[in-house]
Amino acid sequence: MLSIREKKDKLIRATDLDALSCRHCANQKGYFVPTDTHIQDMLDSYEQNLPFCHGYTALSAGRALRSLFNDPKYPLINRGTYFRTKLINTVVERFISSYEKCQIVSLGGGSDTRAFRVLEEHGSRVKYMEIDFAELVKIKKWAIMHSPVLLKIVGLELQSLTVKDKQSFIDMEPELHTPNYDLVALDLREIDDSGDEAILAHLNDDLPTLVISECVLCYLTPEDNEKIVGFWRKKLTNVAILMYEPMGLGDTFGLTMEQNLINRGIDLYTFQKYPDLRSRESFFKNVLNFQVVKATDLAEIGGYTSNDLSWLLSDEVTRVNRIEMIDEVEEISLLLRHYCLIYAQSGDIAAQILSLKWLF
Repeated sequence: MLSIREKKDKLIRATDLDALSCRHCANQKGYFVPTDTHIQDMLDSYEQNLPFCHGYTALSAGRALRSLFNDPKYPLINRGTYFRTKLINTVVERFISSYEKCQIVSLGGGSDTRAFRVLEEHGSRVKYMEIDFAELVKIKKWAIMHSPVLLKIVGLELQSLTVKDKQSFIDMEPELHTPNYDLVALDLREIDDSGDEAILAHLNDDLPTLVISECVLCYLTPEDNEKIVGFWRKKLTNVAILMYEPMGLGDTFGLTMEQNLINRGIDLYTFQKYPDLRSRESFFKNVLNFQVVKATDLAEIGGYTSNDLSWLLSDEVTRVNRIEMIDEVEEISLLLRHYCLIYAQSGDIAAQILSLKWLF
């Protein structure tokens, strides 16, 4: 029997599978160029290992996978998934190109495949660390260990890893460390208690570091948000935070978004505390003392406003619009306005990122 906290944590971990299903559908539809060939590796690992995860059986795991992957997503969802992936990739690439060598840390990296693309393209110029719950780290490790391509990307020789039941999954060592890639098992809520040694031992304080939080901290309390972001602000001299999250905006649509998640047992703790871009700017600038804070939302980036602040070239807009027709322009604009992108940095500022078309 799961405790209340275990049930909530299971639901939070399940959001990673939901995100993977969205990326999988958008990938199949042709939104990502080039096609992301590593998404299937992550899906294969989930199909193998989800039955062994806490709170699942073979029956419930199969049901969860079928419900998410058997039916295509709505065009609105696919378009939002594309924008989300595109804009974060844009900032990551500009950060990397701003420095001779740098580090990237992905909070709640889960099944995300960005690390593999970055390491494949940039090699030893980038040190990439991913941090997540132990179960999700094990799922990613299994995917890596069973793919010769991924093993080569992270810099490992072919090794055997057999997981045949719940006990062998429990006994599996979750972490993975190579000169350019680290997979760390850590509950982010415990980052101040046990995270120092687990994390900092594998990072170089002298290197510029980009910390990515993609729909992660929104599931934690404002106090945990301050503790987790504050950890990186205090521990690293030259650090930037890239945060992508939903926001409430204090309107009916935001309340509906929040209520839909509450009905699934998921709380969005930051919806009321940080309901808009200005409140999030204040959090980074006034609470955590970052030197520079930039902000925008997906409606601006996607070109769904009259402000001429889109990050997309006209040819790319034409390509994406041809994939799936979306007639509900007002609906997608309303949806995208409720997702923000925040970039905060202290230290050696990446001017290439500041030159992007931010709202402020």
